[in-house]
Parts: sequence; C-alpha cells; structure tokens
Amino acid sequence: METFAPVTIDQRASSRVAAGHPWVFANEIKGDLKVFKPGQAVSVQDGRGRPFGYGFINPRSLIAVRLLSSREIAFDGDFFAEKLLAADAFRKRFRPGAKSYRVCFGESDGVPGLVVDRFDDVFVVQSHAAGIDTRTDAVVAGLKKAFSPKGVLLKYDSSSRTLEGLENRIEVADGDVPHTLSVEMEGSTFVLDLRAGQKTGFFHDQAANRERFSSLVRGASVLDVFSYVGAWSLAAMKGGAASALGIDSSADAVAWATRNAEASGVGAKVRFEKADAFDKLAALESGKDRFDAVVLDPPAFVKSRKQLDQGMRGYREVNRRGFALVKPGGLLVTSSCSRHVGREGFVGMLQGAAADAHRTARVVAFGQQGADHPIHLDLPETGYLTTVFLEVR
Repeated sequence: METFAPVTIDQRASSRVAAGHPWVFANEIKGDLKVFKPGQAVSVQDGRGRPFGYGFINPRSLIAVRLLSSREIAFDGDFFAEKLLAADAFRKRFRPGAKSYRVCFGESDGVPGLVVDRFDDVFVVQSHAAGIDTRTDAVVAGLKKAFSPKGVLLKYDSSSRTLEGLENRIEVADGDVPHTLSVEMEGSTFVLDLRAGQKTGFFHDQAANRERFSSLVRGASVLDVFSYVGAWSLAAMKGGAASALGIDSSADAVAWATRNAEASGVGAKVRFEKADAFDKLAALESGKDRFDAVVLDPPAFVKSRKQLDQGMRGYREVNRRGFALVKPGGLLVTSSCSRHVGREGFVGMLQGAAADAHRTARVVAFGQQGADHPIHLDLPETGYLTTVFLEVR
C-alpha cells in the first residue's frame, strides 16, 4: 500500500472536488507545496481533516493535484489494469469490433494524465502528468495484465509535459514495436510510424466524422488540407469519391499518406503534395480548380487563451479560402481541435469567413470527438474537437 501524504485544500476546491472535479490547483492548497515531490501520492482533505480522495501531486504544476480514487488504494499494476479494462469495456459499447482506438482518455476515464491508444496488439502510452511518469512501470504492468500486448511504446513527447516539468522521451517499454506498423482501420490500410508520427501516430478522434464524410462524397473531387497520413482522403475513396488531393507541409506526412493510399489500393486516384496550406490554398483560389468537397483539419491554432485572437484570424483565413474553393452545392468539412475555441465561437468565425468569400452556406451536421474520447461532465476542458459539415452555395 502506498503512503499518502495529507494535503489540505480550501473551501472552494473542497466544494468542487466533492462534486466530482478531479483537479486541485496550486493556489487552492494550504501549506507549502515545496515539501512534496513530483508524483507523490497524496490524500486530499478539507480543513477539518475529512478526506475527499486520493491521487498524486506535482508542486511544479498549476494543476497541483490530480485525483484517481475516492478510496485509499495502491496505484499499482492491478489498479491500472482495472481502470484500463473498465475503459476498454466502455469503448466496446460504442466501437464494437474495432481493433484500433483510444483505450484511455485521461481524466475522462478516471486516470488523469494517462492516454493510451491501441493499434491492434500494439499500445502507445502518453503521460501528461508527473504522477503517471513515476508509475510508468505500474501502467505497463497494468496493460500487460489487461491486454497481453505484443508491444508497448512510451510516447512521452507532448508539449504539455513542459508544464509538468517533465523531460521528453520515446522508448519501447515492453515487447516489440516495429518501426512501421500496418493496421487495418476505418476500411483502409495504414502503414504507420508510431515513433515519428504526431501524437500517438494517428488521430482516432475524427473516426466518426470521417465515416460521415465517407457517406457524402460519392463521385466527388476532394481537397484534403492538413492531410497528415491521409485518413480523410482514404475515407473519401472508401465512399466512392472520384479523386482526392491531399496537402501537408511535412514531407514525411506526404510520404506516409502516399504509402497508405497505395497500400489501400487507391494510389491512382489520390495524390499528396508537400506545401504550406495557406500558400497552396491561395494558389488554388487564384486558379480555376474547384472541388466538390473540401476538408480542413488543421492542428490547434489556439493553444492558449493568449493566442485566441491570433488563432481565430488563422482559422478565418484558412476557412475563407476553403469556402472559395468549394463548387456551388459542394461540401466543406472544417474542424478545430483547440479546446479554447468552443462551437459557438467557431461557428461565428465561419460566418465571417463565408462572408469574406462572398459565399452562403448551411450546416448539414455538427461533429465532435468520438466516443473513445469521452468528455468528462465536470471537466469541459476534455471536450476539444469541433467539426462542422456545411453545404456551400
């Protein structure tokens, strides 16, 4: 059993934690944070010594305490196996038969700071908190007990680790993780480089939105901007699209996407090009090419509230050009993965972008992150993805 150091929190935090919120901020803790070690196990209590829960602390982080349990229990391999099996059972309800998906989404699965993605029998682990870093061996032991994976890769390289005072590293923690892994997903074949790829190597969160897109593009010409490994383009091909052009600024991403199109048997209909998205969109707009469907799935333009104005200008510019490149009656599918940009703000930006392009549009559907990325009801920060399907006139 772990030894839990007591942490006293103020009334504001006590009320919030009692209602189910899993975080305690540094300015809500009474006493000197410097006496604690990053990742140390703690019991959270109010001024009268009543415990609210158990978790780990990081005196270096604004989010000082992350809660994992309402009872005193060792955060060992058995604990993580139980949590991961429960998380996986939830996924099986919403993605039955899937072999590649997000197994664990941190706070939303009761394991703050831990992300686990599955690619058949290979699992990729991300740690966003010191408490997970110091329990990596227990996490891996839990994965082995729950799933008997062929390989476990630690992808400890996210930008959020800087906020926790953590160093980056990528390494195989157990078994065998090939440098290129062929996986059947979403009706296509993807050959992924899990070590070098963005995030865990793939974006499972858009799976449901890509499925909807696939059903809307039979016979269409498609422009796929910020194409990464080509998932949107391959979804279009699965739906019977006539052609797709993918644009990405990364030469590696273009090579991976091209390989995936060939592996999926649609290399003759899909082309990927290395280019800056803004430059390429401007060049296409000045030319004669127009498309039946345009997909805009950029990286987060707004990574903090301080970047909101600048980021929204970026979204407006890229969407203005997206609107301009859609044929009348065509489809624009556009996304924001910035948690600081809510649906209302994103739609307001789209109104401005459409006006700038002298186009009108109507919303066909809204999308969000898939069910394997569930949103914690008491932690709206876990909801970050907004996708809008528009018919453009």
